[in-house]
Amino acid sequence: MEEVSRNTSRSDYYSIFQFIGWISYFLLMAGLLILNRTISSLSILELLPNASLCVIGFFLTHGFRYLLKKYRWNFLPVPRLIVLVLVLNLLMAVISTAAIQQISRWVTFALVSGDLALLLVNNFSLFVFWSGIYFGISIFRRYRKEEIERLRWEGALKEFELKKLKSQLNPHFVFNALNGIRSLVGEDPEKAKLAITQLSSILRNSLLSDRAQTISISEEIKTVLEYLNLEKIRFDERLEFEVTIDENCMDREVPPMMIQTLVENAVKHGISRMVKGGKIIVQGEFSSDKLHISIANSGNLGSEKSGGFGIPNTRQRLELVYGKEASFNIFQASPDMVMAQLIIPVKNK
Repeated sequence: MEEVSRNTSRSDYYSIFQFIGWISYFLLMAGLLILNRTISSLSILELLPNASLCVIGFFLTHGFRYLLKKYRWNFLPVPRLIVLVLVLNLLMAVISTAAIQQISRWVTFALVSGDLALLLVNNFSLFVFWSGIYFGISIFRRYRKEEIERLRWEGALKEFELKKLKSQLNPHFVFNALNGIRSLVGEDPEKAKLAITQLSSILRNSLLSDRAQTISISEEIKTVLEYLNLEKIRFDERLEFEVTIDENCMDREVPPMMIQTLVENAVKHGISRMVKGGKIIVQGEFSSDKLHISIANSGNLGSEKSGGFGIPNTRQRLELVYGKEASFNIFQASPDMVMAQLIIPVKNK
């Protein structure tokens, strides 16, 4: 139904422009005659050839368009299409010239051979001009349609890739969390119960945010804190953390589970490999229409670069959501501290 409505709308636009175009041509020709002659000396019969050409041209070009659409000539190879259009334009010029000559005879003044040849050339030029406009609009519309289809396809592909990456996040996180809880079951059952409660809360937030492409930092930080509290149960005094986010950042948006994934990466490949444990510092500020988020953790970059799911996943998701506008970097900030930095363009809710 929508396609039928769209085609009907296009046909209506064509009819309107076709009518306006030929009327405008007649008025232009009449205006030129008036400039060359005074209105009082201008005979109404002298306007008849131009009026006839407009009426005849209207129907001839409409038939020309009908044949193009019916036999799909506009999908012919360009060289063949050009030849076909020129032949049809010449045919329309001959028909219109012969018709105007006959009409002129009926109103008592016939066109001389010189005028007839000039009229034929003018008519042919006019139909070529009409064809140029028609095909120009058709090519533009076809290009626009293809561009829209391309953007839709790219959008669908991007959405598919994002969903694929999101689907990788939860299983990966759950696997790590369950491993940690398993180690607590025998050592401290009460802590294991608390850890399961924390994990349930994190998964609930994750499922709610999984439908969105971006969520507010306040929601993301809530998940981060729940995750760190969960890991605090497992590591106890070996893990310290500090989360400092500017208030003016809280309503800004980031891809869900992105900060949490980097924090998880810092715990798994940084803190867990240190006998004495370490510290994780999460900071966020808003500057120059961009979010600047950093996740620092005790550790050495060499061990973190050798593995870790969070780093490649973060880069891919940033590329899909923000293109080249966002950036991600991880480096050794000091001899005993690794830092991951995110710079994300602002997306308000």
